[in-house]
Amino acid sequence: MSIEPTPLSFPIRDLVRRTGVNASTLRAWENRHGLLKPLRTESGHRLYGQQDVQRVHRVQELLVQGMSLNEIVLLLDDAAASAPVGAPMIIESSLATSLSPAWQNYLAETLSALENFSSDRLDSLYNESCAVYPIDVVTERLMIPVLEQLGLRWGKRPAGIAEEHFFSAWLRNKLGARLHHAAGLTHGRQLILSCLPGEHHEISLLLVALGVLQHGYRVIYLGADMPIEQLLPVCRQTHAAGIILAGRGLAEAAQMQENLNEIARLVEATGMPVFVGGRFAVLAQRELEQIGAQPLGDNISLGLRLIEAGLNAAAKPAAITPKRASKR
Repeated sequence: MSIEPTPLSFPIRDLVRRTGVNASTLRAWENRHGLLKPLRTESGHRLYGQQDVQRVHRVQELLVQGMSLNEIVLLLDDAAASAPVGAPMIIESSLATSLSPAWQNYLAETLSALENFSSDRLDSLYNESCAVYPIDVVTERLMIPVLEQLGLRWGKRPAGIAEEHFFSAWLRNKLGARLHHAAGLTHGRQLILSCLPGEHHEISLLLVALGVLQHGYRVIYLGADMPIEQLLPVCRQTHAAGIILAGRGLAEAAQMQENLNEIARLVEATGMPVFVGGRFAVLAQRELEQIGAQPLGDNISLGLRLIEAGLNAAAKPAAITPKRASKR
């Protein structure tokens, strides 16, 4: 049967581009040492996958450590033999392939913890990575890739929905612990976070909440499916500095327009920065800008930077133009 390239397989030139190892070296590793075992098309062309990218990166690391290729072959064969059956595979994407081998290992371990519904293992991986890297980096290089993988795997796994709910609950507990720890320790500006009406997926908003906490803000987290008109009394009661909303694009145009109308009323009534993220912000970017809200798009790392910039701009006093002396 002929094997043809797919979005998850690619020719040797792409493996060269992704690893920086030239084609002749890759062929030598395959032919002389058996380090690579690509599939072949009917015409004999090699096809590789993400597992080959990870394997080449591992070989490079071990060579730098001073090991010979023969030693590396034995080490990798032993590791493969002892690997657990059903170890999680990372579904290839531009985000996943851009990660360093260390972060890809963190990603695979986290996906394994989700598959086993192990809160203890998730805590251990998260705490270990946060002990070495700033939380912004952990969010960008681990949490966001996990979120992407959950989306890619959602319809392909028998427990895909359960894994997503489990991750949401774990993140919610993590946010609660950080809110409890930060109480009384930070005196930063207060932000209100909620999902748009009809939005029940909180993971992205939870990651944003953890991010703004790290930047010294206080958080009032209202969660999923929040009526927008309910936010105005919260603003008045708490004297918040800004509002962050999140949601996916809705299929019903009427509901999207109703949300836009409610956001416009919120902007006008509060006079404070109103940020909107998620797919909704991508689809309605122009309309949000027209009503005075600030669209963040669906990139969480970029969204956090836009929130910081928007709040700083809103906090600056308006420049006063000096009046000219009247001529008599």
